[in-house]
Amino acid sequence: MKHFYAIIFLSLFAISCTKQDDKEGNIPEEELDLTACFAVSTDTITLGETLQLTNCSENAVIYSYDFGNNEISNQESPSVTYQQGGSFTITLVVYDDQKHSKTFTKTIFVETPVESYYRFPEIPPGYSGQPIEMGIDPISGNIFYLEKTEDLVNLTMSKFYYKELGMDLIPTSNFIADQQFNTENAYVNFLGNGNKNFHFSRTLPELYGSQEITLNNNWALTSTLSSATKYLYGYLKEDVNYIYYGTQKDNGSYKAVIEKRNANGDAFDVQFKTVGSNNAVLTNMIKTTTGYIAFGATFNKNTMPPFISIYSPILVFFDSNLAVTKTMVLSNSVLGSHVTEANHLNGSYHLIQLSNGNLATYGNGELNVMDSDGNQLKTHYFSLDNNIQAMISLGDTFVISTGDGYLRKFDTTGTEIRKLQYKGTFIPEILEINHRLFFVAGYRTTDTISNIGELAVIKIFYGAVDKDLNLVNLETVFN
Repeated sequence: MKHFYAIIFLSLFAISCTKQDDKEGNIPEEELDLTACFAVSTDTITLGETLQLTNCSENAVIYSYDFGNNEISNQESPSVTYQQGGSFTITLVVYDDQKHSKTFTKTIFVETPVESYYRFPEIPPGYSGQPIEMGIDPISGNIFYLEKTEDLVNLTMSKFYYKELGMDLIPTSNFIADQQFNTENAYVNFLGNGNKNFHFSRTLPELYGSQEITLNNNWALTSTLSSATKYLYGYLKEDVNYIYYGTQKDNGSYKAVIEKRNANGDAFDVQFKTVGSNNAVLTNMIKTTTGYIAFGATFNKNTMPPFISIYSPILVFFDSNLAVTKTMVLSNSVLGSHVTEANHLNGSYHLIQLSNGNLATYGNGELNVMDSDGNQLKTHYFSLDNNIQAMISLGDTFVISTGDGYLRKFDTTGTEIRKLQYKGTFIPEILEINHRLFFVAGYRTTDTISNIGELAVIKIFYGAVDKDLNLVNLETVFN
């Protein structure tokens, strides 16, 4: 009998414990198998791309998804397409046949495609449009850029156009001239008499020259000059006159040259500068508190390949009267083995001074950062594949573009602190407008033409970033 009472007691105790567990809300052992689970095809999708969810829950009979964008679904393995970019948390609640529930969440990121930040002006199929300069028109206050346009279907001569952007970013176009030989560098000086003085590089492997065109305010040609022995890379305004700088052949050698012109663009003083024993060029120039500093190079000019050899970047310091006071060779440069023909001297060159006095130069794919005396601090070489690249000073930092499709930000010591991969590969300049960095860029693509097939072309687009290199909507630049 004692054994009988013990069995009854144990049975009652077990029943009592089970009822007590139920009263306290504990789930019986047979119901612990309910799990909520789903997998996604990717954690990051592009705006408009479909995201597929695959359910991996166990013992669930009801599924309730909340996609985090005010959309829901009761399908077992649904798909979703997001119409806005950003982070979204997807929540799944599952129920078993006794209405018990389990919850599972996962966060995904929806990228806004890069192209949605850009504006693409219309360029007919088969045409290649490449930006080679950009700036602000001092008369209208509008952004302008110089475009080299090539018809790859009819194979007509390439042409230069002046494109001006209104607030709607729709370009107006004016023809300048036909292209002569190779051109990867250009600029325009808005003269005091209302004329526009255009300069275009004009090179072949052995030819080192320029094309200069002046148009009046009605876009009528007033003068043109093609030179095989001179190229002026840019100018500084000095009171009512201008200081042009570049290179010019004299007694068989290309010499660094400074040419002074009056308000109407007429030259009245030409000064050859000795900055080394070889041929030399001044590619950019800035004014300082004590005089001027120029970025340039020395090189050998040969009649047989390599047509350019022993290329060496330099900094040239001038006093306020444009007398040379010091020449600093940028000895850490690697360009001596990369620059081998006059076409390689045909591109964008930049020189800036930062808020701490340091200097930075950029050209032929090479970035150099120096102290205020010209002593090198850091050198970066990117590529010479595309020499139409930009540089802009932000005071204590600066930004450059590189031919591999990046915008890169550096501190005053030349240390890279941020970069952004963007769609373009050609940027002649970057403009700071309303605390945004605006650019006109070119990118390589293809056009499919009937009876011809695919043609490799360059197309143009407009874009902008903030100073931390985040893409921004163009509307924020002009509003």
